[in-house]
Amino acid sequence: MKKMLFTLMGIAVMAAAVSCKKKKDEPAAQVSKMLIGTKWKVSAQTVSPAIDLNGDGQADTDVFALQPACSKDDYLVFSEGGAFQFYEGAVKCTEENHTAGTWVLFNNDKSIRITDEDGTFEAQILSISSGTLSYKFNEEINGQTVTITETRVKL
Repeated sequence: MKKMLFTLMGIAVMAAAVSCKKKKDEPAAQVSKMLIGTKWKVSAQTVSPAIDLNGDGQADTDVFALQPACSKDDYLVFSEGGAFQFYEGAVKCTEENHTAGTWVLFNNDKSIRITDEDGTFEAQILSISSGTLSYKFNEEINGQTVTITETRVKL
C-alpha cells in the first residue's frame, strides 16, 4: 500500500511540475511584443525593379535618399489592442502631428495589415528584432507594379 501511495504521489508531483512549467511565448506574442510600444523610424527604403521616381531620366532604387528631410524622422508607434499612431518627427512636413489607424498580424504573423484614413496597406514581414523591423510590399508607381522594401529602426 505504501509503495502504491509513493507511486501516486510521484505521479502527482510530476504532473504538477509539468502543468506549472512556464509556457514559451507563441511566435505571434513575440512579434506583437516587439512591435508594441516602440517608436519605429524608417532607416532604409528601396524599390525593385528600379524606376525613375524623381523624373530625372535615371532609374532609382534608393527611395529613402529621395525623401524630403521632413519625412526622414517620422515614426510609427504600435499599441496593444491593434491601434497605431504615426507621428512627424522634429522636422515637420505639415502642421498635422499624427495620424491614427489600426493594425493586425496575419499569415502566421508573417504579414501585417495597417488601416488608416487613406485605406489599407499590407506588407510581408521579412525580419523583426528588438531594434529592427524590415518588411516589403507591392505598390503601383507610374503604371508599374514594384516591390518596396522598408527597414525601420527603434528610436
